[in-house]
Amino acid sequence: MNRGPLLGSGCRSVPRNSWVIVGLAALLLTLPAGMARGAETLELEATRHGSLLKSAFRELIETVRHFATQVRINDQLSVPGTLIDAEQGWVVAKASELGKRVSAADRFRCRLDKETWCEARFLGYDQALDLLFLKLEGLALPRVAVPLTAELKPGQWVISLGFQEPLPLGVGVLGAAPRKIDSGSGYLGMAVDETDSGLMITQVLANSGAAQAGLKKGDLLLEDRESPVTKRSWLSAMLRECEPGDWCEFFASREGQLLDIQLRIGISWDNIVERQALMNRFGSDVSPRRTGFRSVFQHDTLMHPRDCGSPLVNLQGELLGVNIARAGRTDTYAIPIYEVLEAAARFPDQVK
Repeated sequence: MNRGPLLGSGCRSVPRNSWVIVGLAALLLTLPAGMARGAETLELEATRHGSLLKSAFRELIETVRHFATQVRINDQLSVPGTLIDAEQGWVVAKASELGKRVSAADRFRCRLDKETWCEARFLGYDQALDLLFLKLEGLALPRVAVPLTAELKPGQWVISLGFQEPLPLGVGVLGAAPRKIDSGSGYLGMAVDETDSGLMITQVLANSGAAQAGLKKGDLLLEDRESPVTKRSWLSAMLRECEPGDWCEFFASREGQLLDIQLRIGISWDNIVERQALMNRFGSDVSPRRTGFRSVFQHDTLMHPRDCGSPLVNLQGELLGVNIARAGRTDTYAIPIYEVLEAAARFPDQVK
């Protein structure tokens, strides 16, 4: 049963299962007659990341490619984005891939096609979804349809979209219905001591989030620009509010100089070993932030972590959700579109 209206106009009705028929026909016609292929090889190419299967969805991609956008932060970093509502001009991106803890003080632009850039306003950040919410401004958007669906059935095919890509990023199968993913354990990579001057850093571990943020032994942590932290419990409380892979922002003092610190929460040693084992065994990485989600469903599309934030559609061209984390060899998480829209509607200035 569908939840949410068809936004915009001109949505072409696509008969259910028609894309499956087109896909299988294209796949069979592409194979040269008499080619000897092992069933295992054909299955890998057809169900995971083979170009033969991706080519079967070229026509579908043409009808839904406007879902995929590109978000640029401070004219420095570009990440995938998803247009979730054309009438409101809402766009989302994976927050933990932005390189810092962003705010309304940052500049955002969205690329809607190869030629069109649009300024965007910061609406907010939903930590439990790891999503940044933006609103497009200063541009009359084309009245494109954004058909939505809440129908998520294990076994159905799903297609991930790339920005201005003629073929899918990947094609997979939905494996698990929406569920909560529990929080992971993170660390900062530094030791502290309570001193008369405040909470002082006594050690910074190499290659940790603290080291990459530029913190050094002897730095004092600050609650604000002037007040020093006095208790270790302040750090514990900050960690409880963040997930591994999230960015946190705070102040520190070094010989009287104020430091604005952007620190990415690291993962525990057990998760580091697990992540390295996955990389060594399968030659691919997993997302630094892949825990602590309010609601995600799972599919088996092979996807690079940098492609998270991209849209996910079904065979009828309906927007199912937003890819949010590569969690394992064949485990990719996506946030249901109705969860994304409900979160967007909660921001107080979203209607401006």
